Parts: sequence; structure tokens; C-alpha cells
Amino acid sequence: RSKHSVHSWAWSAAPWPGGVEQDFLEVPSMMLENFVWRKEVLRRLSRHVRDGSALPDATIEALAESRHVMEGIARSRYLALALYDLKVHSGTGPYDYRGREYDAVALYHAMMTDISGLPTDPDAFPVTSWFHPMMGYDAGYYGYIWSETLAADLFAEFEKKGGDVSILDAELGAKYRDTVLSPCAT
Repeated sequence: RSKHSVHSWAWSAAPWPGGVEQDFLEVPSMMLENFVWRKEVLRRLSRHVRDGSALPDATIEALAESRHVMEGIARSRYLALALYDLKVHSGTGPYDYRGREYDAVALYHAMMTDISGLPTDPDAFPVTSWFHPMMGYDAGYYGYIWSETLAADLFAEFEKKGGDVSILDAELGAKYRDTVLSPCAT
């Protein structure tokens, strides 16, 4: 077990990995993902292999602007999968959706097309390679979006503290470690 991994606390197995509620499980990692999009963090993390210079500001700004490219498609796909997960864990098929009955494969295609607005490949059934419904997330895949909300609230505290200066506040970072990460390690 790594003492340096932020996620080492998360997979101890009972009652839910890390002993945290399912809709909180992803919060620490999701909150930390926000830092890499910030100029002051990218400057510290990036170095040119030859001269040691950080990424230019224009490149950093372009990266930050690209963060939400295709977000609508990704979010609608996620919501369709979360709804699918809830539906298939609510009983055995056939499954009722919008007044029609579907088997598991047809339900996936109907929900994905309806919610994302994009056609699916009728010969594919991506659910067969989707790990979450079989690993204990039973009807809980929706929890990722709730985790994102909690993570955004946590990160907002760093943004408030940093203001125009920096979000890299040691005191707030220690508070995050002590109140969020440490209790989850027990």
C-alpha cells in the first residue's frame, strides 16, 4: 500500500471501499483534478526536457480552454448510462422506458439515443465491457455526478482562498488532508 498515493485510502474493501459512502468515493480525486487546469500549477508541473522552461502562458490558456470540449456529449452519455444502471437494477426485464418494453440491449440503445441525441451502433452493446454495474456500484453509477458536485464545492474553497494570488495555499491544503483524506484512511 502506497503511503504517497492519494487513492491508497480508497480500496480497503469494507463496507464500501475505504469505508466512505459510495457517492463520496470519487470526491478527492475529482477535486484534485481541478488543480491541473490552473496556470500556477501547470507552470510548476511542466518543464521542457532540454531547457527546463515551463509551458508558455498561451499554451496553458489553450489547455485550460480545451477542458470542456465535447462536455455536452460526454455528460449526456454519462447520464444515459446512469439511468440505464438504475433501470436494470430496479428489476428483471423486459424494462419499461417511455411506455415501451425493451430487453437489456434495446434499452441501452433507446436510452443512449434518446438522452444523447446521437445514434448508436446497432451491432454494439458497450454495457458488456462496462465494469461498474458488476463491481458493486449496483444502481449507483449516478454517484459520479454527485461526487463532481461535492468536489466542485471543495475546490471552490481553494479558489476563494487563492483569489488573484494562488490556489496553492498550504494551510488550506493541510486542512483538506486532515479533514477529507485522513479520516478516509482509517
